[in-house]
Amino acid sequence: MGVDSVIRWVEGGSLELARTVELLLGGGLLVYPTETVYGIGTALSAGDPGVERVRRAKGSAPGRPYLVLAGDRDAAFSLWTRVSPAARAMALEAWPGPLTLVGPARDGLPQSLLGHVELEGTLTGRVPTISVRVPGDPRLVELLQALGQPLVSTSANPAGAPPPDRFDGVDLDSLAPDLAIDGGVCRAGTPSTIISVVGDRPRLLRAGAWPFEEGQA
Repeated sequence: MGVDSVIRWVEGGSLELARTVELLLGGGLLVYPTETVYGIGTALSAGDPGVERVRRAKGSAPGRPYLVLAGDRDAAFSLWTRVSPAARAMALEAWPGPLTLVGPARDGLPQSLLGHVELEGTLTGRVPTISVRVPGDPRLVELLQALGQPLVSTSANPAGAPPPDRFDGVDLDSLAPDLAIDGGVCRAGTPSTIISVVGDRPRLLRAGAWPFEEGQA
């Protein structure tokens, strides 16, 4: 990847929002910093082909769900069919920040983006889910709001490798994005906490940068 394909958010560099938004709306693949680790993704409107392109770049196994990054809580909640009181309370406390919430997915989302959970009391017993987060990096939030839609996202590392917390740790040759953003070192350096809010009780799926203990919500 040549230097012309890198936007520098460090040392007072311009965010170059128009250029980045145009690339994402065209289905382009972007590497970007968050407050946790570096991510790679594309616009949600890229649909299943966009999700598949992210999957190929990372080398993930088929069927592995990814999360989406939203510009604010309303945009995040609009991806679910239901927002439980516990989910709303955690979102108000943690967002923007390093907490990913897994909720019941609304219709019309890319199928390759979704996970599924078994839930009693439903007709099929299986509920489609989507994982969403409002990031805590204000530059990334500004990009998401300029984009006007969520970003399909996963950590910017080949499958099996550790997620990078600094730009010089991103394997650009392997991931081959269309554009990369150099934001220096990520503030937290640890992946987000993941909590399922599909059922009545929140359930910890992965410990991470946001503190949570079972039963606290």
